[in-house]
Amino acid sequence: MAIATVTLNYDPYSRSVKPAASPEGPAFEALKACPQLRGASPEALRTIARQSTIRPVSRGTILAAQGSRLDFAILVVHGKVRSVCRAENGREISVEVFRPGELIADGVFAPDAPLANDWEAIESGSVLTIPRDVLSACARASAEVALSLAAALVGRLERSKQLATGLALSDVQDRVVSRLVALGRQDGAPGPEGLLIRNRPTQQELANQIGACRETVSRTVSDLVRRGMLTPKGRSLLVSNQLLGAAS
Repeated sequence: MAIATVTLNYDPYSRSVKPAASPEGPAFEALKACPQLRGASPEALRTIARQSTIRPVSRGTILAAQGSRLDFAILVVHGKVRSVCRAENGREISVEVFRPGELIADGVFAPDAPLANDWEAIESGSVLTIPRDVLSACARASAEVALSLAAALVGRLERSKQLATGLALSDVQDRVVSRLVALGRQDGAPGPEGLLIRNRPTQQELANQIGACRETVSRTVSDLVRRGMLTPKGRSLLVSNQLLGAAS
């Protein structure tokens, strides 16, 4: 798939994108649904909404390019965004995946640090761009918001450590199992038979997330399906209790 080279640059004076029409409109609702901003007052959210912009993005759009410096945060409203590292030989690995309601605040807390990876839209959707000074003011005014943002950054750091450790110490099957179990626990529905991943990743997406080639992931998944440890169910995937136990 060709990668779109469009970069999403925040421009408060852009005529091509209309700001949210009302403080109580979609921008406000998106902010209210963000876990990191639950400690903010309604008035603080209205202030952020008035100065933020909702932008549609298509699949493959580069929201922020490696090496760039940002002065805004990105809140995923619809769709998914990934942080992706690409090598010169064409191989790539998805370092992080951000889902609706998740806030990417690197540009707020480290505006002078160049991005280590591209941020790319995995799916068509929309994002809310929040100016750095607006979100910073909210964090300074609310200790709860500041602590929540800090906790989210620590959580991301821990997941990055786990990814690096897995690449160094685990074989492909262990990484496939670990990633599927993590997806099930993060975005799945528990049941008597195991965890149901509602939107199962493609084999290429899974390969990108664990740093392996698609062919190897395909063989591994097929073997787990044959052994009854994974069960495809339409667009979903059931992770069996047996596999959950083995990954514990």
